[in-house]
Amino acid sequence: MNFIKRIYIASIVLSLAFFAACGDSESSNIARPDDHSGSDITNSSAVDKNSSTTDKNSSSSAKSSSSTNGTSSSSDKNGASSSSSGKNNSTSSSSSINGSEIAGGCFVSLDPVDWRIIGKDTVYMRYIISCDGVSLGYIYNETNENLPIAAGGQKCTLDDHLDGTVDVTCGTNTYTANKPSDMGVGLFSAPELVSCKDTDLWCHSPIIDGADKSPITQMIYRENEGFFFASTGTHDLTDWNGICITYTSDTAAYLIMDLGEAKNQELNNNLPQVTLKNKAPLPTERCFGWKAFKQPRWASPAISGNDAAKTIASFKINQPSGSNFDLIRIRAYRNEDHSFDRTCGDMWCAEYAEETVITDCGNEPVGDWKSTTDATSSVIWPAKLGHEFNPISLLPVIDIYNSVAGTFTLGNGENPYAKIGFDMNYNSDKDFDITQWGGFCVTYKSSHDFFAELTPSNATEGQEIPRVLVPRSLEYTTIDLPWSSFSPSDASTVNFVNFVFSEPAGATGYFAFFTVGKPGTCTK
Repeated sequence: MNFIKRIYIASIVLSLAFFAACGDSESSNIARPDDHSGSDITNSSAVDKNSSTTDKNSSSSAKSSSSTNGTSSSSDKNGASSSSSGKNNSTSSSSSINGSEIAGGCFVSLDPVDWRIIGKDTVYMRYIISCDGVSLGYIYNETNENLPIAAGGQKCTLDDHLDGTVDVTCGTNTYTANKPSDMGVGLFSAPELVSCKDTDLWCHSPIIDGADKSPITQMIYRENEGFFFASTGTHDLTDWNGICITYTSDTAAYLIMDLGEAKNQELNNNLPQVTLKNKAPLPTERCFGWKAFKQPRWASPAISGNDAAKTIASFKINQPSGSNFDLIRIRAYRNEDHSFDRTCGDMWCAEYAEETVITDCGNEPVGDWKSTTDATSSVIWPAKLGHEFNPISLLPVIDIYNSVAGTFTLGNGENPYAKIGFDMNYNSDKDFDITQWGGFCVTYKSSHDFFAELTPSNATEGQEIPRVLVPRSLEYTTIDLPWSSFSPSDASTVNFVNFVFSEPAGATGYFAFFTVGKPGTCTK
C-alpha cells in the first residue's frame, strides 16, 4: 500500500512542474494569497529546481448545482455567495465578504488527463486548466467518481474562492474542487553559510565576513520592502533564469514580482510570486526559476512567470507585521547546480531521518546525538526538540534540515564552549575502546573551526583529551580523521565523540553535520 501511495504522490508532484497559476484581484495593493504554509517542508539535500510542491489536502469533491441563463452561484462557508457567467467571454470580478476576498471567473479550457493507480482499477481524472493561453495548474478528485465536466477542450468559467477551492461552471452545471497549493515553494536546505562574492546582486553575511563589513550592493535592499535596481524602469531578466535568495525569518514571507505601475494595474495587482515558506531560523537559500512565480488568484488577465521576467521593476518582500526577516544574499539563478552528491557513512546518515549512531559499543550498540555547553553558552536548535520516547531528541531537526544543524553562542565564561556529538551507548556513562574503528569520517558545514574530541566519561579538569582541529567550511566537506591525527593518539577510553566550538566570549556561528562513518565510507 505504501508503494502505491508513493507512486500516486509522485505522479502528482511531477505534474506540478509543468503548470503555472493565474488569477485576478481588483485590490489596489499587491495581491498576496492566504498563508498556505502548512507544516515544514523536510527535504534539504538540494534546492528543488522546479520549486513546486503538492498541497497535502489537495483532494477535491464534486457537486452539481443547476443554473439558469448560463449563470451559476456558489456559497462560502458563511453562506455568502458569488456568481460567475457561463457565457463564452473573459470575465472577472471581486468582492469582499466578511473580510475574505472572492475572485471572479476566468474563461478557461479544461483538458482531462487520466491516470491509473497500479494494482487498482480506479481511474483518477485530472483536469488541466488554462486561461488566456497561460496554464494555471490542474484540479482533480480522489474518489472513484470522475468530475463529470465532459470532454477535453470544453470552455468553462472558473471562480477562485481564494481558500483553495474553485467552482468550475460548464454549461448549466457547476462543480467544486480543490486546487493544489502551488506557489513555487522552495525546500529547506542545510544552513547556507554564505561568504559574499562580487558576483552577488546583494550580500551581507556578518557572521562569516564580520559585522562591520559593508554589504555588496549591485541592487538596493530596503528592509521590510524588497530589493530594487539602481536604474528606474523595467528590466528584462530572462537570462537570469530565476533568482536565489538567502535569508533568515521567523515567519513565512512572499517574494513578489513588481512589473511597474502600468503592468501592475493591467493585472489588477495580481502579481506573480513565490512563497518563502515557513520560518527559516538558520540561513537558508531558496532558488526559483521564473516559471515558479505564479499569480495567486486563478482569473483573467493572466501572465506566466517567464513572461513577467521580461518586465521586472523590482522584487517586493511581503511579510507579516512584526516578523523578523533578515536578508543575507541575492543572486541570479543562471541554472547553477545547487545539489551535492553526498555519500552516507556506515554509522549514521541524516538523509535516513535517523537519530541513532551505530557504534558497535555495548549490548545496545547505538548512541544518540546530544549537545552540552558551559554554564554561560548555548546551542539554539531550529526546531522544537523531542518526541514521545525522548523529550530532548534531535530527530525533528534532522527531519527538517537533513542534518544535525543549529546555532551556537558562546558566553562570557572563562573557557566557554559548545559541544555537539554522540555517545557510544545510549545514556551510558561507560567508556569504550573504539581503537578498531581506525578513526572516523564526517561530512559537515561550519562557520568556525572546531575540534573533534574523544571525550571520556567523568573527564577531570586538566585531563589531556584526544582531539584534532577541523577547519571551517562554508560548503559540504568530507574529511577522514584517523586516530593518528589526534593528539594524543588514543581511542581506548571514549564515552562521547564531540565536535567542540571554543571561541572568544560572544562568538556565534552555524554548524551542520550530515553523516558519520568509519574511515573512507563517507565518500565514493
